[in-house]
Amino acid sequence: MLTLWQLCAVALLTGCATVFFDIGSQSVLPRLVGRAQLVDANAAVVGLMAVGNVAGRGAGGVLVQLLTAPLAIVVTALSHLGSALRLTAVRCTAAPEAPEAPEATQASEPSTGPRLTSAPRLRAQIAEGVRHVLGNPELRALALTATLNNLGSQLANTLLPVLFVRELHLPARALGLFWAAGGVGILLGLRCARPVAARFGHGRTLGLAGLCTAPAGLLVPLIGDGPWLFVAGAGWLVVSLKTGMDNVLGVSLRQRMTPAALLGRMNATFRFLLTGALAIGSALSGLLGEALGLRPTLWLGGAVLATAFLPVFLSPVRTAAGCPVSRTRAPTATPAPAPYPAPHRNA
Repeated sequence: MLTLWQLCAVALLTGCATVFFDIGSQSVLPRLVGRAQLVDANAAVVGLMAVGNVAGRGAGGVLVQLLTAPLAIVVTALSHLGSALRLTAVRCTAAPEAPEAPEATQASEPSTGPRLTSAPRLRAQIAEGVRHVLGNPELRALALTATLNNLGSQLANTLLPVLFVRELHLPARALGLFWAAGGVGILLGLRCARPVAARFGHGRTLGLAGLCTAPAGLLVPLIGDGPWLFVAGAGWLVVSLKTGMDNVLGVSLRQRMTPAALLGRMNATFRFLLTGALAIGSALSGLLGEALGLRPTLWLGGAVLATAFLPVFLSPVRTAAGCPVSRTRAPTATPAPAPYPAPHRNA
């Protein structure tokens, strides 16, 4: 019999594995396709993920009905195993190591004192990734916009099932159709990202798309019976369209602006911020929903979604016509007793 604790354990392990996979996949992609093809590659990857998410939810429901929930989880685990086996066939070149500076070479001599252990070196690499993201105005703006978008989306997503069931008394299929509208929006955003960016530039597209779609976030809290359900659904579709464009152009921008040796650390910093925003959004939605009510909390989530574009719109990203390359030097090698594996994960 499947218990709640078993589900929690599966969710914890799946979440941890997802973080490592996402960081690794976004770090290795520029080496597989080259930086000139990043927009097309990210559009293909995110598009397949969006289709998989939409189809997977439907298939999951069918599997639960046919096989029961525990066996459905087993099937999911086997699909992950098949994916892992398939990934073993991926071959790519490693990131070039930066040559050591003369000071670093001298520091590696035995007379200089104790060498760095792996733990201090790990902390130094984490700090280096944080400095790279927060110290670069373009990357900092992209991180803030993505974090706010995740926070607002989670504030709304967590409360929608409760709102549909308790207040609107709508069937489960209505919620499924509402979320399906978001899936359609993401796919439309993926489809539009490349041609629009080719015309207006990557940064300008992100800024203008955010400005034009901002009011859509305020349509979601209007959800209600009758036509208001369609109004909110249209708002959710437009919000998701912007998310789809962000997942292609924003990810491509930050990959292009980061040296190969820093890709893992940059992606890990982004993943920490974005996953943290999801966790905080889930917790806040419960606390605020209990204290303020469902509607006020949903309005707060809509307001966050409507203003999430501002960091990018007010930053140098908006004036970038093309897809800029990195202006940051790759880190110099730090001597250590043994090689340390490079740290490794789209909305």
